[in-house]
Amino acid sequence: MPVSSKLHFLRVLKYAPFLQPIVSALFRRPTLGLEKRLMGIPFAHPIGVAAGVDRRGEFADAIACFHPSFLEIGPLRDVRFATQNLQNRESDIVILGNLSHSKDLVSAFTLIYDFVDAIVLNVSHGSSVSRVIDHLLELRRYNDTYKPIIFKLFPDLSQEELDDVAAYMLGSGIDGVMVHAEFVERIREKTQSLLPIIAIGEISAPERAAQILASGADLVAVTNSPTHYGPGLISKIVKSLQKK
Repeated sequence: MPVSSKLHFLRVLKYAPFLQPIVSALFRRPTLGLEKRLMGIPFAHPIGVAAGVDRRGEFADAIACFHPSFLEIGPLRDVRFATQNLQNRESDIVILGNLSHSKDLVSAFTLIYDFVDAIVLNVSHGSSVSRVIDHLLELRRYNDTYKPIIFKLFPDLSQEELDDVAAYMLGSGIDGVMVHAEFVERIREKTQSLLPIIAIGEISAPERAAQILASGADLVAVTNSPTHYGPGLISKIVKSLQKK
């Protein structure tokens, strides 16, 4: 389904809020036994929506109708749009704010902090980047509410770079790691199972999500739109996991 079609579907739900309870009821599934608490955040089940579907946080309520346990918004270029959208949302879906494309990470971090449940940083690793992230970790100490910071790793890291990043994450105060599904086992080993892992992947069938979780992921961020493989994809995955 073309991107424009996906967004049109979500816009209908956004601007016709009377439809949201109906759609929500259609795709709600029991999650008893699937609940997780990671990084201090309660997740109803392990399946969420990755960045790229909602780039400004404008469709949070619409996407929540499909009952993912979390939504990663972004990558955010202009955080101001996201703050305006998120302050008006009504759903309680967990929001991860991806600051990858923000020109000024410090300003973006400060602006978005109160409007998300966790912050995702997708940046190349290096001494200068480490200094910026160290600064963000320090800024967090001065906020009344603790928000987890998740490091989103590039898939093309060399073995040496991965060792350096893992050591940095374990020693810096980073709360979790997000990585492509095929690297979950590798990251789990490098981080000694000390950090929650969110796996990113396109899921075409519930069995694939189960495989990723079995490989060591704590959560799965689905890269395809909730409407890409049919609006019931997340519901089907949750139902399948419930049976296991």
